[in-house]
Amino acid sequence: MSALRQAIVLSLAFLVLLTLGGLLLDDVITEEFRAETEEALREEYQRISDRLTREGQFPEDIVTAEVFSDSGVGYAVLRADGKVLGPVLRGAFDSQGFDILEAEALFQPEALETLDRIFDLIDEDEEEEVTDSGPAAEEDAAGQLGFDVAFESEADLGWRIYSGAVLDGRLLVYAPGVSAFGSDLTSVILIFVIILSLPALIIGLIFGIRAQRRLNRIGAGFDRIADGELDLRLAPKVIRDDIDELAARIDGATERLQASIRQMSDFSANIAHDLRTPLTRLRLHLDEADEAEDQTAHREAAIAQMDDIIAIFGAIQRIARMQSQGRRDGFAAVDLGVVVDQVHEIYEAVAQDAGQSLSCRITNAATIQADRSLIMQLLANLIENAIRHAGEGARIAIDLSGSRLAVTDDGPGIPEAERGRVLDPLYRLDRSRNTAGAGLGLAMVKAIAELHEAELELTSGRGTRGLRIELRFPQP
Repeated sequence: MSALRQAIVLSLAFLVLLTLGGLLLDDVITEEFRAETEEALREEYQRISDRLTREGQFPEDIVTAEVFSDSGVGYAVLRADGKVLGPVLRGAFDSQGFDILEAEALFQPEALETLDRIFDLIDEDEEEEVTDSGPAAEEDAAGQLGFDVAFESEADLGWRIYSGAVLDGRLLVYAPGVSAFGSDLTSVILIFVIILSLPALIIGLIFGIRAQRRLNRIGAGFDRIADGELDLRLAPKVIRDDIDELAARIDGATERLQASIRQMSDFSANIAHDLRTPLTRLRLHLDEADEAEDQTAHREAAIAQMDDIIAIFGAIQRIARMQSQGRRDGFAAVDLGVVVDQVHEIYEAVAQDAGQSLSCRITNAATIQADRSLIMQLLANLIENAIRHAGEGARIAIDLSGSRLAVTDDGPGIPEAERGRVLDPLYRLDRSRNTAGAGLGLAMVKAIAELHEAELELTSGRGTRGLRIELRFPQP
């Protein structure tokens, strides 16, 4: 479903929920009003009944102006002789307890005419209420008509009554019903919903169209990225909502994809560059072998070049296997102190032969879950890299503290801008092009570190000289 359709559906759903909520509120308020009306009728009935009981008889007549109380509850009496005292019909006394009667079934015709006049007057007063409000006008009208009515004119749609026996007759109290009030509230709710519908739909359409346009722009941009335009970015400078966050995530994925493609391109170029030299030498040896008197030397040299090529491909395969996380099943508990000590013993003499020194310091060595052979290869690669590039007289140090392993030398080091790239397979510094190696040692270190979820960091060595490569293995 498009964003525009979603906005329209949500706007309509909002209106439906608003209508249902209004109708529910109507029912709750109407029921509350009905309960209050019945309570007022019951109290008024009890008050009048007690007064008549104390007096021991019904009055000869009822003053019409005193029929309604201040709360809008009126009353009438049916005496034992059949005479009705009050403005109601005799048939209204047939009800027992609470009941609802229409005005025509409750009041005498004269009372109905009076009520109609009162309601018309109240309606006129309400229209002038802002400039001429207050009880004075109402009291004046009530005084002229003989009633003191404190309820709304629409209340004539239904009347709530309560009737019961008092002395030798019957007493009936009545008050405006709640049907008119409920009808008014329902009308107000419907008008409110209709008034809100148009702006709600317009606002929903505005937001829906705006969101749809932004999504269309992101979709079109995504198509351009898929066609190879990896420099394109979709997110705005300021992230304001989820759509901007989605665009920012697409930009992040595009950047990673762009870096991966660039790395693959560099990797391909490095392979072509580093394989061209041994392949060229191999061809020369094969060309010269036919004319040489000692073909054995050329054959052995050719085999050595082939071994170098095979070694390069073998290293690339090992890196690929480690990057696929396929060797973690062989992990076991490995004491880093033991591994470091063994590698130090192996390479201490090698460093001395190269005119360098190799020291080792082990402090609180940790035991980690790892592949022992790969950890030994990792440390061997770091030491061989230092021996090969630090230069004669360099001091190389192995430092193991807990699960933190570092190899430091005081050689020329690696420029800060190149430290990330030397971890790529077959990448070599310009000054190292003529030295032994294929640029796979540190790439192998990186692959082994990632396989063991270790953090790898390249920094300067002592002071600003040299190189320090540190690995922080996760604690078991």
